[in-house]
Amino acid sequence: MTAVSAPPAEAPAGPEVWRRLSPRMLLVHPVRELAKVLPLVVPAYLFGRSSGHHNNWAYLVTALAVGAGLLRWWTTRYRVVPGLVELRHGLLIRRHIAVPADRVRTVDLHAGAAHRVLGLATVTVGTGQAATRRGDRLKLDALLRPEALALREELLGGAPAAAGAAATGEAREAPGTVLLRFSPGWLRYAPFALTGFLPLAAIGLSLVGPMADLVRQTPIGSVVEWLLHVDSLGPRAVRLPLVLLLTGTAINLLTFAERTIGFTLVRRPGGALEIGHGLVNRRAIALEKRRVYGVELAENLPVRLLGGARCTAVATVAHRERGGPPLVPAAPAATALAVAAEVLGGDGPLRAPLVGHGPRARTRRLTRALGGWALGLALLGAAAALDQLPPWCALGWAALLPFTVPLALDRYRSLGHAVADGFLVSRHGSLVRRRAVLSGEGVIGWNLRRSWGQRRAGLVTLTATTAAGRKKYAVPDLPVEQLPELAEQVLPGLLAPFLVAEQVPGQHTG
Repeated sequence: MTAVSAPPAEAPAGPEVWRRLSPRMLLVHPVRELAKVLPLVVPAYLFGRSSGHHNNWAYLVTALAVGAGLLRWWTTRYRVVPGLVELRHGLLIRRHIAVPADRVRTVDLHAGAAHRVLGLATVTVGTGQAATRRGDRLKLDALLRPEALALREELLGGAPAAAGAAATGEAREAPGTVLLRFSPGWLRYAPFALTGFLPLAAIGLSLVGPMADLVRQTPIGSVVEWLLHVDSLGPRAVRLPLVLLLTGTAINLLTFAERTIGFTLVRRPGGALEIGHGLVNRRAIALEKRRVYGVELAENLPVRLLGGARCTAVATVAHRERGGPPLVPAAPAATALAVAAEVLGGDGPLRAPLVGHGPRARTRRLTRALGGWALGLALLGAAAALDQLPPWCALGWAALLPFTVPLALDRYRSLGHAVADGFLVSRHGSLVRRRAVLSGEGVIGWNLRRSWGQRRAGLVTLTATTAAGRKKYAVPDLPVEQLPELAEQVLPGLLAPFLVAEQVPGQHTG
């Protein structure tokens, strides 16, 4: 059975052109497969002891896992012929993946810790579209480092071999202009990422709710529960936030170190950008200039108060992180703005004054903030009255009232849009403020959405759809009278035939 992801072009079919993966991968893949079946090995071992068959079941499962790793190497072949890149793999289900050479947009190199020790690298060929199934990706895991670099040259039409040196662990300096390197000063932003605190906060709240017994049985829940019983951490009332703070900070520091230490951003001859990052697992991401349609600047509230920001590329490449490849990790805002201007070809879109959305948008921000606070207080109060939550949960939520109005006003001050040098600029958010700068050439359509409250206030959310980055970038709570001019400036003639004039309730602020 064969799965073909693209119709193969006319190409030589001689067996001599097919290549194998490196035999060194046999030291990596069997171990990796064994780790996947470890939950089966342990029960098989226990079952063997109890049934008197010694460890035969455990040996069988282990042999199957190691055999799967060996089989992957034996059944995988690839070749690069004029106009075509092909990959064949699988035994019971045989897959044949063919990608036309002119569709290749990126050739990313990745080297984990084991790969770097063995001198290997994983090559992933990207076409700007995500594969619908994992097995349909053209991924070569793994090749010898020189072979991976040579293949990159072959596919990208003479891209410098040293372009992936940083990703695969070589000390060679790659040619091109270095736009940014990691600075130890960036570590001051590491503790303030939201990724380390949100899951822990959910677990901590679950430990005092009706699902406490179930959560305590999870590994992280049991650790948090154990820390809550350490008397040296102070009274129990302060242990939960203290444990969450310490644990979340540790997670953020480790995550930041892994992703950011060794970060480099290089502009190659011809304008392509290459991003190298990762402390243990090194990765190099190549971005063609014509595939980058803009940038997005993100600032969560603590990082913004410290004068920091992150910058990602709005590009038509498949990437694991939602939003696009990172151009600047958490760093000083001036650094992020300088890199963004370099990528955009000027700082005009970044310096352009934003058009505000008026008092109706401000009223809606205040109404939603106060309404959400009141609803949360009612739900927590009811749960406390039914003995489903301790009373301090409702009291803690009530104490957030003084912060509700300033947060709503900050969300309003962050709200705005502009059109400058052919780019659509949109900014919104407070806890995480995002400013997207999207080229008009990358906009492929508009999406209009109006809730009941927006219709009463004469507001609309205009969303630019694109094949790049997040796929859609919104201009929320835009006054309807500003809609035609904004749409015409970005994509002339597209939206105008569908607009119908309406009476805007200027003084109505429901």
